[in-house]
Amino acid sequence: MKKTKLLGIELIRGLATYAVILVHSGDQAWGLPIDPTAIEFRLFFYFAVPFFLAAAFYFLTAKPDVVYDAKFWQSKVDRILIPYAVWSTIFFIFRVIIFSLAHKPERLQLLFQDPLSIIFFGGASYHLYFLPLLLTGTLLVLFMPLLARWRINTLGLVSIAVVSTILYTLLEVSGNGFQLKDLSSAFGSLITNFKIDIEQYPLLRFIAIETAWAIRCLAYFSIAMLLNKLHFTQKISNSKTTVIVALAVLSVLSNTLEKQFLPGGLSELILGFLLLYFGISISSYFSNNQVVNLVSSIGSYSFGIYLIHPFVLYAVKPILSKIIPQLTESVSIFSMLMLSVSCFVISWAIVAYLTKTKLKTNYLFGV
Repeated sequence: MKKTKLLGIELIRGLATYAVILVHSGDQAWGLPIDPTAIEFRLFFYFAVPFFLAAAFYFLTAKPDVVYDAKFWQSKVDRILIPYAVWSTIFFIFRVIIFSLAHKPERLQLLFQDPLSIIFFGGASYHLYFLPLLLTGTLLVLFMPLLARWRINTLGLVSIAVVSTILYTLLEVSGNGFQLKDLSSAFGSLITNFKIDIEQYPLLRFIAIETAWAIRCLAYFSIAMLLNKLHFTQKISNSKTTVIVALAVLSVLSNTLEKQFLPGGLSELILGFLLLYFGISISSYFSNNQVVNLVSSIGSYSFGIYLIHPFVLYAVKPILSKIIPQLTESVSIFSMLMLSVSCFVISWAIVAYLTKTKLKTNYLFGV
């Protein structure tokens, strides 16, 4: 039986991928001064990872017996592990070439001295960390048979969701969450208090990061299990009133105003699941075949766009800079929009073309 896609989810998935590109279009790595308004504008687009995690674990926990399915685990190897290994290799080689040509031995030395980050934590490129993070969360399905055996009811799932949310919020508020900058690390504040040089203890560093990821994913995973227990999709689909605009506004506000009103971890969870709600609730509104095909294409290619976009971004920037010299002066809202829209469209075209060829694109894009 052919799966029916929730087109609202596919649309939000595409928008989230674009949001990642826009954020990276205004990154400090460009070495340009950043307009304060651009920084504020960029805050509206930090919803990608919360949505990706909420959606991934919601649909994952909808299948309680998936842990026994060999095809499921094979799909995770094909969808996560192989693309991660391939793109880590590609980006690592690319950075070695770039640093060598730019005569930056210090950057080259830093790259080679941290194989742990390259292999396990997405250190080859700033966006690859999401794949091992997702894999860590996926492994939580191994505990689902235990919950079934212990006959955990709705109240029990509520308790798990609340406790895991509190744990993740405390992790973020205390500054002990995962940090990708420089050398990948986690529990930085705790390690600093104990005066431990984490670089000298790779196993401890590995355990610290995996623990931080597991705590983060557990919050999403437990809320997703609870929503499936409550038949979330069915209730939204049968609802006669969906406050679409209100949900969109709340999603934005919960992200941009988190520093004033909500702690980071809690705000992130609210944002991710509100967008999940939003995506499911608008799925029934797609009826035009052309719109359906467009949205389906965006969703299908979003993972590939996410993986390939750094290359396209670095290629597009110098070309656009010659056409629009203002792009080289500072990072502004205008420069971010120009770079991100161009990069998204070109990445989309490349992924669509490569996917339709006879090349082994499943190794690149997991499809």
